[in-house]
Amino acid sequence: MSRPLIAVTADRSSQPSAFGPRDSTLQVLNYSEAIVSAGGRPALLPATEVIPEDLLDGFDGLMLTGGGDLSPEMYGQAAADAVYGISPIRDRFETALVRDAQERGIPILAICRGLQLVNVLRGGTLIQHLDGHWQTRASDEVEHDVTIELGSRLAQIVGGVSMGVNSYHHQAIDRLGTGLVVTARAGAVIEAVEDPTVNLIAVQWHPEHLFRTSINNHALFDDLVRRAGAHRERKPAHV
Repeated sequence: MSRPLIAVTADRSSQPSAFGPRDSTLQVLNYSEAIVSAGGRPALLPATEVIPEDLLDGFDGLMLTGGGDLSPEMYGQAAADAVYGISPIRDRFETALVRDAQERGIPILAICRGLQLVNVLRGGTLIQHLDGHWQTRASDEVEHDVTIELGSRLAQIVGGVSMGVNSYHHQAIDRLGTGLVVTARAGAVIEAVEDPTVNLIAVQWHPEHLFRTSINNHALFDDLVRRAGAHRERKPAHV
């Protein structure tokens, strides 16, 4: 049987080309390498201006990746000066992805921007700028520990109530979205949430940069692929 197929979101930004600056799809390969290492098959989904029907038809899992900031208009605020990299097209595309995944029961792993998107789509808000959470050391090095809620799915995945993470975010959850449960913190900052009813785990850090050196961070991708495989087994034969 083939490996579970995982949809991976990608940034959309203007890049130089032989034809002049053009909107392009970019994605750090660590996301895909982590999925392959965990036994899955990654497939990039470019954020197209026209959103196709049946977005996730044929996919077994979804990874929402990091990138530029969400438009604060999505949570009823004007943009602060520190907000950067807004792409309304990506915001709309990934909103459709989340909704399609939830309707289909497709497992989701949301990373950094992905966590923030999930929170906003549940009616939550974001702190638009947060000092001191962008590390200067290499991305495959741990910056700090997070404290994990005992009994949470995250605690079960990593086998404990603490783990080392990196830190590359200048925004964070402010008001928690409906139905989300906080599963990890670093001080007052929410670092992970989940919703078992829709097969969702979301983290604020970037485990894709730590999967080679950290068993706990690799376990997040193992879990996504395992959940995706279980979802595929439950699907009707004609889907």
